[in-house]
Amino acid sequence: MRIRTEITSDYITEEDHRVAKVANALAHPLRVALVRYLAEKNGGRGTDNITCNKDLVEMFDYSQSTMSQHVKILKECGLFVTETKDKFTFYYLDKDLLKLFKNSLNL
Repeated sequence: MRIRTEITSDYITEEDHRVAKVANALAHPLRVALVRYLAEKNGGRGTDNITCNKDLVEMFDYSQSTMSQHVKILKECGLFVTETKDKFTFYYLDKDLLKLFKNSLNL
């Protein structure tokens, strides 16, 4: 199911769209596990809560291409932020966006 990205009502805010994109991205158990992993790794603090695709492939036992597709979806919604060093791409969690998502569910 695709969500239209333009705002179609004065009642629907930009924040509502951001939350919907995150919810859509979290519609697969592997992506939920990836977000949980980064959120919990080293208590979510410091440089040790950053990981690279190679580590994720080994940990979750999925192929490189499968893992890349799931990470791409998390990047597109903004939850995963990337940083490239040498030939490696490292991922870390946008904690502010995750907090916005979590707070929006406390209705």
